[in-house]
Amino acid sequence: FSAMHKVDAMQKRIEGILQTLMPPLVIEELKGSPKYKSHFYSSATIAQSDLCGFTALASTRQPEEVVEIISQLFDLFDDLADLYDIYKVETVGDAYIAGQANPPLTSKHLPLSVVLFGLGMAKAT
Repeated sequence: FSAMHKVDAMQKRIEGILQTLMPPLVIEELKGSPKYKSHFYSSATIAQSDLCGFTALASTRQPEEVVEIISQLFDLFDDLADLYDIYKVETVGDAYIAGQANPPLTSKHLPLSVVLFGLGMAKAT
């Protein structure tokens, strides 16, 4: 019984991590089949940030400070993504990539929402 409980707990933890990394559609497909599928979306709108001067700034700060700065900024971006119903695709270094596409990837595809999200990102920096 204890082993089964540990397996269930680990499975829930894995699903929680996957939900932060992938859209629900992809998670459900992976549960059904381990094979990779590609999807076609007739349109998508993407916003990407690249923090100009961040590498120079980071070279003058302690690593803990750099992590704190980027964490605070990306938390603001995450809040904006929630506000505008934007899907966060990925963060790589100081880059933040997010957008909307036709359902079912996101619940709606409104390019204006992505533009407003991008403007919010610029204001936050």
